[in-house]
Amino acid sequence: MNLIKTDEEVVLQAAPTCSTGLNPNCGECCSIFTDTAKRAAFGYQLEAAACECHDICVEDVRDICVKTRTLTSCIPCNPDGTAGCRGGFLPDGPPTVQSFRVLCAEERLSPATGCDRIINDVEFEVVLRFGSTFVVVTPKDTFNCFFNEFARFPSGTFFPNDNTGLNQFRNELALIDGSCKVIIIDNVRVATSGNDCLLVIDYKVVDKLWKHENLLVSAIKPYAENVTVKQEFAQGHTIGACTGSGPCTGIVV
Repeated sequence: MNLIKTDEEVVLQAAPTCSTGLNPNCGECCSIFTDTAKRAAFGYQLEAAACECHDICVEDVRDICVKTRTLTSCIPCNPDGTAGCRGGFLPDGPPTVQSFRVLCAEERLSPATGCDRIINDVEFEVVLRFGSTFVVVTPKDTFNCFFNEFARFPSGTFFPNDNTGLNQFRNELALIDGSCKVIIIDNVRVATSGNDCLLVIDYKVVDKLWKHENLLVSAIKPYAENVTVKQEFAQGHTIGACTGSGPCTGIVV
């Protein structure tokens, strides 16, 4: 029993309950649902919940490619602080990295190469500081995830690097509806190479191919009957497609 104190009295309230039903894996969710502090933090009002089988339509990941990338881009500077011999102006010394983020990302199929790869584009926004001056650069990286670099989920088995594997991947693409990617920025730094300054971005991409699927899952619903609305954050936050990559993504002519 829980003690609930109001302005007028102290009342007894039954502790929340949660039944895992036939699936013991729901125990983790039930422990969250019945935790007093978490209930308050997450706004749970139902006093009882049960693990039930739900019929849901989801984007089911079937194949995953992992790529570790280093993107190098030249940026203006005079590493030794001396002026150039042909005029113009370059800042003295290398800049520092003020901030960075993923600006946009997209991927596409490659029918021109026999559907043997997924082509990825990732563009970054990096703010550089030259003394009291800020400069924004947007380096872009394009790379391929070849068919033999994809592992099936959840087995982890890669497509064989031969014609058999390629045909298996083509058959898989016939079922695939879309993709998503996880981008992990490990390091952003400025390096010097001779008379050049280089912006270096070390990052990892986990490229996932998914299929629209109807699944049965065991889960609990922590809220009473309600209206749930899904919304993506708007301009300045949404990571969308890289414009100008093709006529179907809004090329400007």
